Amino acid sequence: MITQEHIDNFSPALKQIMEGELKLGNIIAETAKGWPAYNTIIVFLQKPFIAHYETDNVVYRDVNDRHYWKAEYTDKQTQHILACFFE
Repeated sequence: MITQEHIDNFSPALKQIMEGELKLGNIIAETAKGWPAYNTIIVFLQKPFIAHYETDNVVYRDVNDRHYWKAEYTDKQTQHILACFFE
């Protein structure tokens, strides 16, 4: 499920990365809130990240766990996560 409120309140730094991915053809698959921390918002992209991004206060992690997702960017200030699924 995609909740517009999650997208509206998403980390500005991660929103820039998300918009870059959407321009390259990736698609938002779902959104969630409340895990791993109460205020965390997660946006999941349908495909693996198409490009690599470097932004202040954002950390990239290759999760590579099919129970969760392939990779993620985490905003160190808001603890929001932009994750991508496997293809």
